Amino acid sequence: MESNGRKRLKENFSEAHEKYTDLTLAYEKEAPIVRGDLKFTAEYESISLNDIYKIEIVIPVDYPNSPPLVKETGGKIPRDFHKYPDGYLCLAAPLEVRQKFNQNKTLLGFIDSLLIPYLYSYSFLLKYNKLPYGELSHGFEGILESYKGIFGVSSEIDTMSLLKVLAEDNYRGHINCPCGSGERLRNCHGQVLLKIKNQQSKKSFFTEYFNLLLYLFPDVKDAPRKLISKRLLNDLKRYSTH
Repeated sequence: MESNGRKRLKENFSEAHEKYTDLTLAYEKEAPIVRGDLKFTAEYESISLNDIYKIEIVIPVDYPNSPPLVKETGGKIPRDFHKYPDGYLCLAAPLEVRQKFNQNKTLLGFIDSLLIPYLYSYSFLLKYNKLPYGELSHGFEGILESYKGIFGVSSEIDTMSLLKVLAEDNYRGHINCPCGSGERLRNCHGQVLLKIKNQQSKKSFFTEYFNLLLYLFPDVKDAPRKLISKRLLNDLKRYSTH
């Protein structure tokens, strides 16, 4: 991490440390890591909970362009509660994480808007045997549900057709909207696509698109032809060589 990034992170950490005083900042092999006991009080629909978790926040090299990653290190949260295979917490669908983080690209903003709601939801589950906000499915099914909500559609194929525009970085407002409404894209889902297209990289959209495509159609030959294009296949070859 460059000196300017370190300075910004140090300022961010000082701000977060004022509120969460048991956290510490250290550098391991030049990689910044925030860890310690995270004590919090959070409330949802007038139900207030106090709790404490041992956490480890890994700061990415390009912070704050990318959000941090988090592990719960106290063994309190089981593997099957919204965790990735590598142990990092699945705070929300990837795009939702970026959207929330982009609203306040600081360590404190990340903790308050993403990490605390996740921890609160698990504490709520332990106490009341249900989740406070409802629950997305795990893994790719959860990502697909998230995009259905963002696009306001119920069909998996319509969702993938819209996501394909972002994966190809090929927005053309005059074409018919891929959702099948019969409207021009600019008059239908155009504003939604334009709003989110710069919130993560084309490669990220591309990776999500192909992962979801393989999730829905393990044999890509079974996928509807409109979900496959020569452009996407060329990108697949290009990305797979890096």
